[in-house]
Amino acid sequence: MDSPKTISDDDAKKLGKELTKQHPATVFGMAKCSVKLKSGFKITSTKIKAVRNNGCEVFATTCRGDICEMNNAFYEFHPPLRTADDLPIRLPAIHNQVCSPSPLWLITNPLAFLILLACSALAYGVYIGNDGMADALSLYAPRLEGGISHVFGSTQVFGYFVFAAFWFSVIAHGIEASISVYYCRTALKLAFGPTCLWGILIFIVGYPIFSELQELLATLNDSHKSH
Repeated sequence: MDSPKTISDDDAKKLGKELTKQHPATVFGMAKCSVKLKSGFKITSTKIKAVRNNGCEVFATTCRGDICEMNNAFYEFHPPLRTADDLPIRLPAIHNQVCSPSPLWLITNPLAFLILLACSALAYGVYIGNDGMADALSLYAPRLEGGISHVFGSTQVFGYFVFAAFWFSVIAHGIEASISVYYCRTALKLAFGPTCLWGILIFIVGYPIFSELQELLATLNDSHKSH
């Protein structure tokens, strides 16, 4: 095993440039993990200023409309690199870590949480069936039953609507999940675990999580256009 060796300033900057150029999705993921985003702001550009033994000096531009801010952050390595030669060995694991979705997005993302509740309600409606929905509405929410009958004509028609909406969401989310799995494996080169997690979360709520993946993929497209 090589003895620990501090990465020099020149090597640190050189590694930062190489990492920014060759691994844009990883750099974006590092920025997203380390930069504290203000409400409504999105990361528009990222780069690694220097790679140190204990982590990366990250620079990111965040914007909300015409308002942009420059952000400096630090992404820590756990454990630190012993030498600069450790970076290529550790990079695949770092890439999979920073490019993985968080299950907490189902709760912290307002739209994802709303869709989760809606899909859960649709699934429960399909589970209990038309008769079950009609009985539940008449017993626990007679006013709501009246409103539904006024809009849909009857609770029976409403039940058909719930059934159709549920299966439409299953098919739509299934297509999005399949696309996400394909791009996770082919474009992002993610391991099996992170790929499955993207697929599962997107299958559950669809667009809100799929848009997070699109951000990662956009960094690759922007990088290819700039070369």
